[in-house]
Amino acid sequence: MRLTVFAPGLLGAWPVDVAGLQAPHAPMLQRMLARGDHLSTPPLDAEAALARLFGHGGDHLPWAALGLWGETGCRPEGFVLRIDPVHLKLGMTDAIVFGGPSLRLSMDDARTLASALEEHFADRGWRITVAAPERWYLQVPESADLQTTPLNRALRRDAGLFKPTGRDAARWLAWLTEAQMLLHAHPVIMTREARGLPGINALWPWGAGMLGALSIGGMDITSVHADHPLARGLAHAAGLPVYDLLERLGDGDVLGMEAGHPLVVLDDALQPWLDGDHEDWLATVEGLEACWFAPLWQAMGRGQLSELILDAAEGGGWRFKWMHRWRAWRRAKYWGGTCASNA
Repeated sequence: MRLTVFAPGLLGAWPVDVAGLQAPHAPMLQRMLARGDHLSTPPLDAEAALARLFGHGGDHLPWAALGLWGETGCRPEGFVLRIDPVHLKLGMTDAIVFGGPSLRLSMDDARTLASALEEHFADRGWRITVAAPERWYLQVPESADLQTTPLNRALRRDAGLFKPTGRDAARWLAWLTEAQMLLHAHPVIMTREARGLPGINALWPWGAGMLGALSIGGMDITSVHADHPLARGLAHAAGLPVYDLLERLGDGDVLGMEAGHPLVVLDDALQPWLDGDHEDWLATVEGLEACWFAPLWQAMGRGQLSELILDAAEGGGWRFKWMHRWRAWRRAKYWGGTCASNA
């Protein structure tokens, strides 16, 4: 049985100013990295690498519609756009983007803000689904020519570098500026700022598009085990069975279900890596070691698994086969921006 593990944020290089930090204690994962074959797969950001696994180039995929499908299990109709709440930290010449769970936005506050936006833009047919405090999906009746940048690529960078383009970009930028003004004056935001929490002073548009006749295929994956909404949406579009991700790998889980080529998506390390939170990232990777990578090494030793492919997105890819376990002379392995020397 072959297994592919998609783990964005696991092996990507850290920013220069934090290089040389402690590597996680993950001996089985380090052993796989040292003894497996480093693939020539080019590093990509999480969305593009995920699309590659599904045999798609990743350019201009309707990520918002796919994500909403993954969240709800229902194929969305019409035009869908992610409008994730963000905080823009304004400088003299730039506006640095912050978003995700680090904003500490509650679900109740997120829904309150989304309802205010729906009411304000009711004449334009705005309908917002708040799947999580940091993940908002906007559905509107009319399509638009809009090219955008995923929020993950813009975090901690100047928002001005990633302005939407396309025939309808100016119109949408005007609407989003209007939404920004509404958010700025909303009591929820004023209360947050009084408590010292980051203000939600903008919405980040990305993933624009419609599913239409989208075709996903050309890969040999036979099932998807994930909580990640984009992975689940891509699986639905490809007609693959989708399973919730278990907390840990057990004897009868994934490996005992089928004789095909399942894809397991372990994306827990992505957000702390994006946030530059090294302490949280260390704990997360060590948790993945205990729950997944150590059991996978054991499954390989028992002969349950003939080949493991690790796609770490921005961290590159590895292939580990049963016979590679005997490459004991391979010990040191460079791990992103840290040196992992105990294999």
